[in-house]
Amino acid sequence: MEFPKSDLWNYSTQLWTLPGVESTCLELQANCSADVNLLLYCCWTGDQQRRLTDENIQSLLNAANSWQTVIKPLRESRKLMQKNLIAMPAELVDQTLQNICEMELNAEHMEQLSLEKALTLNALKPCEDTAIECSLFNLKMYAQSLDQDGNQADITSSISQLLSSIHQDEEAVQMALMTSMASG
Repeated sequence: MEFPKSDLWNYSTQLWTLPGVESTCLELQANCSADVNLLLYCCWTGDQQRRLTDENIQSLLNAANSWQTVIKPLRESRKLMQKNLIAMPAELVDQTLQNICEMELNAEHMEQLSLEKALTLNALKPCEDTAIECSLFNLKMYAQSLDQDGNQADITSSISQLLSSIHQDEEAVQMALMTSMASG
């Protein structure tokens, strides 16, 4: 499938190869119902030194929700097939799994295109802090929409781990966390 050019997708695929990024994003997805594409979008805009507002987050959630209704059943189907709970010949299972994975990845890509289209990067509020601090701010804004069970400390810990994996500078991430706690 031929997709339009996407700076967010290019950024995301580069990040996904960094040690710790995939596992942390999937942990946030499993434990906090985070949308991995929104996590990556928050980091991407932060790295562009742009700050998201509550209104921006709501626009992004609205853009993502329709795609999540496609992606979640594909993810669950893939997991079910991987557990070999469906009686089928192995070659059919493998081919079906490959097809589901491709459909899931295409839907993830489409969601990212929708996120990019939902907000114009240059229209977002500039952030004069470091890229780490801007990304942290954006991730914390998104995390507020996830904190249904009062597990903000767990989410913040995972966000810290994600930023450390992306920026390879745990000290700078810890400084950004301390600064953000002191100011907010």
